[in-house]
Amino acid sequence: MPDVISFQAAIEATKGEDRALLIGNGFSAQYFNYTDLLAKSGLEPGTPIRNVFEILETVDFEAVVRSIEDAAIVERAYGNDAHSDELEADAQKVREALVSAINDTHPMHREDLEYESSSAFLGHFQEVFTLNYDLLLYWVNLEKGLLNDGFGLGGVIDSGRFRGPFKPDAHCHIYNLHGGLHLFQTRTGEVFKALHTGDGVVATITHSIAVKKRLPLYVAEGTSKAKVRKINSNSYLRHCIDKLRENSASIFIFGHSADPNDAHIYHAIFGSKAKHVYFGIFQPNADKIKAVDAELAKYKKLGGDDVPYSFFDSETSHVWDGPPEGEADAG
Repeated sequence: MPDVISFQAAIEATKGEDRALLIGNGFSAQYFNYTDLLAKSGLEPGTPIRNVFEILETVDFEAVVRSIEDAAIVERAYGNDAHSDELEADAQKVREALVSAINDTHPMHREDLEYESSSAFLGHFQEVFTLNYDLLLYWVNLEKGLLNDGFGLGGVIDSGRFRGPFKPDAHCHIYNLHGGLHLFQTRTGEVFKALHTGDGVVATITHSIAVKKRLPLYVAEGTSKAKVRKINSNSYLRHCIDKLRENSASIFIFGHSADPNDAHIYHAIFGSKAKHVYFGIFQPNADKIKAVDAELAKYKKLGGDDVPYSFFDSETSHVWDGPPEGEADAG
């Protein structure tokens, strides 16, 4: 059975090298419930609106809103004004349901987080790739100013309290592989980020959804194939995964289970020039190690066997509850 080392041992093994980080839901579990937003939306199974989600085989609120609004246009063209009005009202219900789900599952203000340990953890890495669409990484980076996100060359859109658009030629070290609740796109595909204001970024997001009728850009599909379709539909998301494929540094994976639903991510990692993969396992035991080892070995072989991997105990990272082990006395 492969050995499992501490996080600090993995950091020591890469001393003097560039490091990249990939984070999954486990990074946010202490603050954000990653139960499907659709399940928290209040949209009851069996209703026409939920049936649209089922028929489209999606959990993408934007796709459902777009389909319902398209249907409303067709109904109005055929003289069915009453049904068209009903469909437009249902589209707004979908927007408001997403607002409800966000407010039910997400911390409201960045002051609710503990930043010293999380910033110490993130400070080990020169690039961060995230599969999460919550705001925790955004908030930590905003509080500590650790890394650039590629929106720095864009102007501030005062009326909507957004900055952007994202520019590939800007300094960028954070890549939202699956989008984020703070990211919005225009009809032409340009991506903007919501700004923290006096009312908080969550308030900006909920106002944009409910009043401005804009929906966030995030990937929440249930299969890797469906996620790839969504990623390929947007130039920002394509840019992010391209950067993962181009990574040549050792990459640490924290808070993810190598789930087959994210196979596209592991194909990108093991098809890259990454020097080494350090995979974090939460409370490692023989069964967990064996299962993850089998998954990673599969991707390694498909990638050409060029990228080695090993395991570390993710709890020794102490992302939210103190500095990583071995750093408490390091000053």
